[in-house]
Amino acid sequence: MIHGYDYRLVRAADYPDRHGTWVKPAITKEALKTHDFVISLDSDAVFTHLDLPLEWLMNLWDYRPETLVAMAYDLDWEQDYDPQGNLILNTGFVIAQASQRTQDMFQRWEDCPRSIPGCDHWKHKWAHEQSAFSYYIRYEFNRTHDVKNIPCNQANGNEFTLDGNGECKGVFVSHNWKHKHKTPELLSRSIMTSLARRVHGQFHHDIKDLYTDASKQTYPIPDRAT
Repeated sequence: MIHGYDYRLVRAADYPDRHGTWVKPAITKEALKTHDFVISLDSDAVFTHLDLPLEWLMNLWDYRPETLVAMAYDLDWEQDYDPQGNLILNTGFVIAQASQRTQDMFQRWEDCPRSIPGCDHWKHKWAHEQSAFSYYIRYEFNRTHDVKNIPCNQANGNEFTLDGNGECKGVFVSHNWKHKHKTPELLSRSIMTSLARRVHGQFHHDIKDLYTDASKQTYPIPDRAT
């Protein structure tokens, strides 16, 4: 597979007492037991530049050895601010790094409705586990580099997004929560763009075998067989 990563499409069992998206903390926590990094991506999200490795993006976003997770800011809407006045983070794209502290974070996140007063409000109410993380978990795991906040324009929204006070065009990760029907189109474009670049690069690599300069040829072209 591309870049040598390990890919998984996960169909998770539903939680019996909460909204379906609450499976994210549990599934990611389990995957972190066997992987150094786990990148979770909603089914309506697309990497727009498949030739860019995750390491390049992590460097761009200052992802450090002590970082637990990275998520993109949500759109700058009034309802997307938590009680502390901070913009919530979107859980449709998450980069998590394996460590005991990360395990503790995801366990606390999964247990939030059971163990943190007020968190059960988000069991079924939108934005579910996303609000739980931003309202509670990020304030418990608040060392300087624990949680990296990715600019919304780089990893949320898409080119069709017009709402919100901030520009969120999904430059590197297109998250199509409002335009789910656009996901196949954007994915196809991403794949074809990457393929075209590879074909172009391969052509230049083998140009001596594939290219013939006939610009000085005169016409009619003589039959070399005679």
